[in-house]
Amino acid sequence: MPDGFRERLLNELHARRSANPRYSLRAFASFLGADHATLSQALRGKRPIPAASIRAWGQRLGLLAEETAAYVAAQRLQATADRSREEELRHWSAEALAVIGRPEHWRLYRLAAEEGFDGDSRRRAQEWGVSVDEVNVALARLLRLGLIATGHQGVWRATEETAGGEAEFRRLALTRIREKQWRTP
Repeated sequence: MPDGFRERLLNELHARRSANPRYSLRAFASFLGADHATLSQALRGKRPIPAASIRAWGQRLGLLAEETAAYVAAQRLQATADRSREEELRHWSAEALAVIGRPEHWRLYRLAAEEGFDGDSRRRAQEWGVSVDEVNVALARLLRLGLIATGHQGVWRATEETAGGEAEFRRLALTRIREKQWRTP
């Protein structure tokens, strides 16, 4: 999403420099009532422009209140999108680390590749010395990644062949995680 207010500031600075080639960033910052270093970082995209600054600078630039409000709303929308993407990345990183660090994923996947896998979480938890919740979380993760599917009459089955064993399973699972991560806008 383009940063409209940052672009507006850059256009204003460019227009002032076109009219007066000696017009400096410091002069522009002084006009806006801002610190020149802060303004420089904002114009380069190194620092977000706070809503209060957008309002104050918009007023100094003679923008309509409605126009300034639109810039503030766009900035908030961008911040929300950034937080959403950050949360998404945190989620998929946790997915990847769980697949790497928890053996239940591979065990379930391997069993689902065998004929007659019953998917009994309690039994698996008891056999492996883990909680039923850990088995169910691993099962849900494998379903979400499309590595295990349910067939007719609730029969679980692996969706891919992994002749290479656990290492190939991890590669496949991490590839699916990465694909899902980048598919999300």
